[in-house]
Amino acid sequence: MSHHARHQLLALPGIIFLVLFPIILSLWIAFLWAKSEVNSQLQTFAQLALDKSELVIRQADLVSDAAERYQGQVCTPAHQKRMLNIIRGYLYINELIYARDNHFLCSSLIAPVNGYTIAPADYKREPNVSIYYYRDTPFFSGYKMTYMQRGNYVVVINPLFWSEVMSDDPTLQWGVYDTVTKTFFSLSNEASAATFSPLIHLNNLTVQRNGYLYATVYSTKRPIAAIVATSYQRLIAHFYNHLIFALPAGILGSIVLLLLWLRIRQNYLSPKRKLQRALEKHQLCLYYQPIIDIKTEKCIGAEALLRWPGEQGQVMNPAEFIPLAEKEGMIEQITDYVIDNVFRDLGVYLATHVDRYVSINLSASDFHTSRLIARTNQKTEQYAVRPQQIKFEVTEHAFLDVDKMTPIILAFRQAGYEVAIDDFGIGYSNLHNLKSLNVDILKIDKSFVETLTTHKTSHLIAEHIIELAHSLGLKTIAEGVETEEQVNWLRKRGVRYCQGWFFAKAMPPQVFMQWMEQLPARELTRGQ
Repeated sequence: MSHHARHQLLALPGIIFLVLFPIILSLWIAFLWAKSEVNSQLQTFAQLALDKSELVIRQADLVSDAAERYQGQVCTPAHQKRMLNIIRGYLYINELIYARDNHFLCSSLIAPVNGYTIAPADYKREPNVSIYYYRDTPFFSGYKMTYMQRGNYVVVINPLFWSEVMSDDPTLQWGVYDTVTKTFFSLSNEASAATFSPLIHLNNLTVQRNGYLYATVYSTKRPIAAIVATSYQRLIAHFYNHLIFALPAGILGSIVLLLLWLRIRQNYLSPKRKLQRALEKHQLCLYYQPIIDIKTEKCIGAEALLRWPGEQGQVMNPAEFIPLAEKEGMIEQITDYVIDNVFRDLGVYLATHVDRYVSINLSASDFHTSRLIARTNQKTEQYAVRPQQIKFEVTEHAFLDVDKMTPIILAFRQAGYEVAIDDFGIGYSNLHNLKSLNVDILKIDKSFVETLTTHKTSHLIAEHIIELAHSLGLKTIAEGVETEEQVNWLRKRGVRYCQGWFFAKAMPPQVFMQWMEQLPARELTRGQ
């Protein structure tokens, strides 16, 4: 598996997560929303239970206050009637009892002969407050009631009155407890003290246990607190309700992210971006194809050919990325990259081998600027390379405007750089303009060279080009030479310089320099 394939495989989970993230987030938001809502409801119910308990306590205090104002003889019919009249005005008071300490003597309805002594109180507070939780006495036989005593009067309260609240939640449970004694004095019918009691010791105001959610609220006025619980299914129901709104938003977010990612990916993988990254990461490299003097059988130089290698062959062919660079305004960057790499690859080699040169291909648009001469001068000075060792090749269509190109070519020649017309004969320039351009080298395109020894008539064009070059005193280089017959044909017609696979393919710089040093010169024209 290639590095690129591994990278894509590793990136896939991240991309999937990124696209699904809005949906996951919407689910999480819906859950948090539901949980917050249910917790808020539980807090509200707990506060209502506390408010109800405080209302009951307030009524108990008012009943005690009224009872204590009685000045007559106790436990007489008049006294009992007075107690009955007092409790009739209060909704949550079931009975009123007269007592001495924990000995209950009479109530508004009955007066036992010997009274009733109740077991010690669950809660006592000085000077005279006692509370008895869940007691069954003769005064309210058969029912476990709460007895709140202050002084000589005891108020009887149904435990359900303390915290009973109305709700549409059938799973709602609650209990109110004394924070001093840690005792529950009011529990709903479904609630269990055994279940609720462990929650008293938890510091959390909200907790989840045994499939239920619990919320605790403490009174700010009295030492009491309320715990309210609801089934976890209520949370799930709220979650589904919120999901109706949250999930479409999450799906929409995922679609937007997916479209955005596809757009970014398309832009990232576009040929332009690929080329930009290749330049930034120095992924483009130069290969050097030897140029042979077939008269002396020596290699006199090489043409620098830009390549874009990948793990599985070329990423893009020069015939594709050079026009792309021209179209996207990157050609100057490409040219600078080539010049810098030519000197980085062979600068030292050229400085010590003054009889060899490198030919650099230029774009037509880049050839029109003077900055190239300055940049090349800077490099030749830096590496101590002679200007004659650098030659520039420009395709024929760059020379259509003869009047404009003549001074530019002159500037290059005055700086010491020879100029070659590349692929001559396949463009649109007139042959009679060749003299006016005053170039140094004419390169015969390989499309003519490959038909030299065939029966096609296109070799006549090659002959005419050669004759024209000779008449103007131009050097000629034949490109794409692949057979010994082609070499012989060119030699007979006075072509001195050739390049092509017959001699050598384009090579990386280190391989090229080794090839130059190791290959015997006498074997060059016999093919490699």
